[in-house]
Amino acid sequence: MSNVKHRPMRYSKYIHHFSYYKKTGKASEWINHINKETSNHDINIIMPVFEEGIKTLILHKDLVTEQSKLVFLPTWDAFYRANHKESLAKHLEEYKIPGPKSMMLTSTESEVFETITTHFPLLVKPPENSGGGDGIRKFDTKEELKNYFEGTEIQQPLLLQEFIEGYDLGCNVLCKEGKILAFTIQKGNLWNQKPFSPQIGLRFIEDNEAYRTVERLMDSLNWTGVANVDMRYDSIHKEFKIIEINPRFWSTLDASLIAGVNFPHLLCLSALGEAYEMPRYEKIAYLNLKGLLNCLLKNRSYIPNLSFIWNNTPLRYAIKDPVPMVYWFFWRAKNILLLRVKYILKAN
Repeated sequence: MSNVKHRPMRYSKYIHHFSYYKKTGKASEWINHINKETSNHDINIIMPVFEEGIKTLILHKDLVTEQSKLVFLPTWDAFYRANHKESLAKHLEEYKIPGPKSMMLTSTESEVFETITTHFPLLVKPPENSGGGDGIRKFDTKEELKNYFEGTEIQQPLLLQEFIEGYDLGCNVLCKEGKILAFTIQKGNLWNQKPFSPQIGLRFIEDNEAYRTVERLMDSLNWTGVANVDMRYDSIHKEFKIIEINPRFWSTLDASLIAGVNFPHLLCLSALGEAYEMPRYEKIAYLNLKGLLNCLLKNRSYIPNLSFIWNNTPLRYAIKDPVPMVYWFFWRAKNILLLRVKYILKAN
């Protein structure tokens, strides 16, 4: 069910039924649509996949006719702490879990910048997860930060967070009441040109210290559901620090599947009360299709073997179910073309 009429997933051969409803600003109307679909199609599990849907169902679950069919959802307190960067920073400090020093920028008046105690370089972030690194900027000095905001007013408070010298690590989890039921740990090794955007190539690894840090975090939140935890290894203090939590499924979900952990399936099993052992994942390298293309374009002599392409990229899924990708490709090409036409018309 979606408020995007022509979402590419709609055209997958694995979709039994797709329902479209226009976007509504009222939670009650949206949940009424869910109740209708649940009844009409004998739905067993209601699974929100994006932050807004998860948030709405947590806050208004009393409007859901069959609440027992709502899948694992965190409490509102846990969700807010995870999703709101300032609250997460306070939570980490309260439970003595390593994290970067942070403070809020509430005004761009000159005197405000003199109160900044966070060490430079630092990152400026929107208070809630925006996805894809949107809205995140790095500043090396206080003067650079002041010059950037000079003469402007911020629409909402922004988070100032110290930049950690080291490397990034991610941990994906499925939890029930703070206990980890399944997880993968991955280290990025190939990135988009856009700063702070998700990795397009990674390797699954084992790291007991990173796992213990995430285990403490999930226990402190009494977390239920899935989450993607971004960490950074502090090469100066020799410890992993929690950067942020994405309280939803993540963009490299197919990578977890290829490595051997099918998180949506396990979530469904958990919601239905079916027992399973914690799955083990393979320590493999992974490239998404953009990462694969990037490698081929950067190094024309780079020709990965066919086995790697088939087993370590999503290409096999695209071949087995090509229509969503073809639709997405033409949709993206059309939008790029329209933007270029608008730019030319505007220039003339």
